Amino acid sequence: MPRSKIPTALQMRELKYGDTSEADRDRMAQELRAAGRRAEAILLFEGRGDHAFLREEADWAVSEGNGFHLVSILRLGREVPEEELRACARAAETRGRWMDARLCYLELDDEGAIRAIAEHLPAALQPEAPEEPTEPEA
Repeated sequence: MPRSKIPTALQMRELKYGDTSEADRDRMAQELRAAGRRAEAILLFEGRGDHAFLREEADWAVSEGNGFHLVSILRLGREVPEEELRACARAAETRGRWMDARLCYLELDDEGAIRAIAEHLPAALQPEAPEEPTEPEA
């Protein structure tokens, strides 16, 4: 049985918004994941945040420290608990994926954690040093 081709951008649009059945979307998502195209695969679950596929992808993202993927899943409507975002950030740090860790910490609004990894971030993304309080003049 010949393997189906990776869909073009126009075909993906038709898959997402056309009259394609959920079963066909799910099947294509499996094929995309098998081809290593995870970021494209999750797009087929927009509006279906409770789908098991996104749970599997979230688990994978946490284990790999892939903060971009995990936050993408969050934005597609899947609930991602704080513990998973923190676990993903820690896994990212372990793998030297500082931008992924930063993304998780930004989602958590954890400035302290971002400061802790700041030396590993590009200068433009390093948080500014907190302002020192000045004493009023007498």
